[in-house]
Amino acid sequence: MEMEHFYSLMNERALQAFKRFNHTTEVETQQFDFPAGYIAVSVVRGRLLEKAATARIRLRTQNPETGEDTQFDVFQIKTYPAHPKAPILLVNIEHRAAGEERFGGFLDLAPVAMGMRDLIPLQTGMKALTEHYGEDYEYLRSKVAGMYTCDQWDSALNAGIGIRLDVSPGRFDLVKEAGVKWLEWYCALLEKTAPEPFTPDDTALMYHVRSRILEFYMLKDRSFQIIQKLGVPLETMALAHFAPTIHY
Repeated sequence: MEMEHFYSLMNERALQAFKRFNHTTEVETQQFDFPAGYIAVSVVRGRLLEKAATARIRLRTQNPETGEDTQFDVFQIKTYPAHPKAPILLVNIEHRAAGEERFGGFLDLAPVAMGMRDLIPLQTGMKALTEHYGEDYEYLRSKVAGMYTCDQWDSALNAGIGIRLDVSPGRFDLVKEAGVKWLEWYCALLEKTAPEPFTPDDTALMYHVRSRILEFYMLKDRSFQIIQKLGVPLETMALAHFAPTIHY
């Protein structure tokens, strides 16, 4: 029940913020049920956040890391701002129940055309938060660094300033506060970035990053491949994870 309440809180706060940024009340929803579980996606579209999506996934399948039959309860957020200096929000929070319960997933950003110096407040905040709970920030950060990459790329898409959420069930307070704060800090950053000017080169970089994210999910991400094998249509996963427009 705690996870249910937490995920509902995150979903509500995210959608409220996205609607506020886009000056809209419209939310597009879609749910797909399949034998192993379900995925429910909510999307807000508009001028600042061209597309901002939340996804709730519940499924039972074999854990690709351990081979155990596992119940996955997942909450995700992915944003695609129309402003190239606004980063892409990457949230994936997992509760896994098999022989034992455990958290997984990650919190991070893809900076796109934003300078890394502008991300220092988020990094500082996350470091202080994890250390407050007695966790090693650099260790958890190192596990998210380079996550969004492929062998043929020169560098990763994600900033590597967030954390992996690979912690024990006893760290639920950390997971909960980290998720809420990461969303708050992202929204504050988006507010600051919205009025900034940008160049055609910034826009070209934005579309390049979007195409790379598509490439990553289609060719590299194991979870994406597994959920497709379980029968979830590509259209549903695209609604949750792919950019609304990509230029080649």
